Order: sequence, then structure tokens, then C-alpha cells
Amino acid sequence: MHVDPVKEMMSKYPRILVIKAALEILKGGKKIDRERIEKAIIKIIQKKG
Repeated sequence: MHVDPVKEMMSKYPRILVIKAALEILKGGKKIDRERIEKAIIKIIQKKG
């Protein structure tokens, strides 16, 4: 059984940040997985800071 990577990351990061990262990944035409979400979140945080 596979854990939903979006749900898994929501326990670690704010929901809006995870959703935004997931949408960025989908917009790029890529498959959502834990590593891609984590990288996208880091990029989003760095842009804001």
C-alpha cells in the first residue's frame, strides 16, 4: 500500500504550501512524489525569503 505523498507532506508543512508545490509539479507535467514535492516546497520558500 502506497501512502499519498501530498497527505504525507501535509503533516510536515502547511497545507497551502504543499498544495501550491503539487500544482507546480503538475503544471510541469511531472508525476507527484515525495521528493518532487519537497524540492518544490524548498524552491517556494526560497523565493519568498
